[in-house]
Amino acid sequence: MRFARILATAGTVVALASVSACGLPSAGSPQEAGDFLKSALHCERIDIASPPEVQRVEAMGMTGINGGGECDDPAGDDGDVDFLTVEDMEAFQTAVKGDEDEQDELMIGDDFVVDPSSDDQRRQLLKAGLLFLNCTPDFKAPPGKTADDGEIEGCSATDYSEDLD
Repeated sequence: MRFARILATAGTVVALASVSACGLPSAGSPQEAGDFLKSALHCERIDIASPPEVQRVEAMGMTGINGGGECDDPAGDDGDVDFLTVEDMEAFQTAVKGDEDEQDELMIGDDFVVDPSSDDQRRQLLKAGLLFLNCTPDFKAPPGKTADDGEIEGCSATDYSEDLD
């Protein structure tokens, strides 16, 4: 399994969360999150993280998670996609708010988060119902875009990313 990418980016990937009030897609388990990605991105296969791999990610500051994995070889050859399932969104968003480096690079569902590898994947995931997590101070979505309150003050789920071409 190539779950190592999520371990390598855990310091910057602490920008994941979920906002249930938004009506986002829900997974319930790592396998269901993988099935969602398989449908949305046409992954060749889903690799579920082992408990020790999840514990290593937690030890790196990813609070509130309970699983994860990787969508291997999605259609379009844009790179593998890592994901985590989250059991405590408030704790998770609190951790996210402390890391401003990649906050709008990650996409959220109701109880899982995704680290896409390309703008094409981000667009496909937006169409499938995921949103970006943004914990930038004083963030306001531009006209024509939406932003819903997150689980903690200062975070929002939005269909806008300034980095998306």
